[in-house]
Amino acid sequence: MAPIKAMIESGLVSVAAQPRNNALDLADEKLERLYVFLIDHDYPGGSAAMHNAVFAHYGLPYRSCFMIGDPARVGEIVAGLRSCSIYSGGGAGSGFKDKIAPSLDGLAPSAEVIGSVNVIARDGDRFVGHNTDGIGFVAGLLNEYPGCVAGQKIVILGAGGTALPISYELAKEKPREVVIVNRTVAKAQTIADLIAPLTTARAVAESALGEEIADAGLVVNTSNKGAQPNEKFSAFAAMTGNVEMDLAQSMANLSRLPQAAIVADILLEDLPLTLKLARNAGHRTHSGQHMNLFQAAPAFKILTGLDKPDATLLDIMRKALG
Repeated sequence: MAPIKAMIESGLVSVAAQPRNNALDLADEKLERLYVFLIDHDYPGGSAAMHNAVFAHYGLPYRSCFMIGDPARVGEIVAGLRSCSIYSGGGAGSGFKDKIAPSLDGLAPSAEVIGSVNVIARDGDRFVGHNTDGIGFVAGLLNEYPGCVAGQKIVILGAGGTALPISYELAKEKPREVVIVNRTVAKAQTIADLIAPLTTARAVAESALGEEIADAGLVVNTSNKGAQPNEKFSAFAAMTGNVEMDLAQSMANLSRLPQAAIVADILLEDLPLTLKLARNAGHRTHSGQHMNLFQAAPAFKILTGLDKPDATLLDIMRKALG
């Protein structure tokens, strides 16, 4: 554990405070495996709590932990983790999903196709990137709202690391079209080009948000609007920094959304502003906590190699999230 301690003492990483059951005992000599989830800011991620609950249930000397670092230093961080003999992989969260691949030894097809990583598994001396975000999101969404994707226009808000896998998996479910809205249209176009073989796909600027959601059946926020430190902003408008003006624009855009449309978010907060506004307007909503749960079982199996029944894992993990 000495390399991890050195990384923390140097300020390269720190143990996140907000995730539940995330404490790490650097003096624990009985620990045989350590799984680290890298994030760029402190937020209430659930993976560590879910994994640690399973480890405790089966009496395994393993531990998962969220650590905060700077994605610009991802190479240094991964090199430091590699030097820890019990580091067994983990995950890439906010800020790291689309940055970590070059520091790994390979990518599974799930990550190579979409260019985004959320799971890092150890295969001997090699560390291989996988992605279960999109699979988990779609599984959670269809579990709450069966049949809600096919034939619908889907509007994806944001074009970051999580937008890639979610758009890809949604495109497989036969939507009418997928439109990616982003401040930088070129980033959104990259996603549109990727999923174009599966469905009609377009990329547009944030200025077109209101027009695009006017006939949408599903809106998915994959941006960090609504999360710390941007909790006063919703994904229904561009974020200019003027809270009152942005909120007014959000409400104007939201007023154009069909009443039957579903609004989904990937954020783990109980009720981020995007979902709060949608719910207050009478729309059905879908929390990011569903994705967090439904991607956890396949990710856990990839990471640990433990072949436990999905139903058992989900039951333990659901209880761990409270």
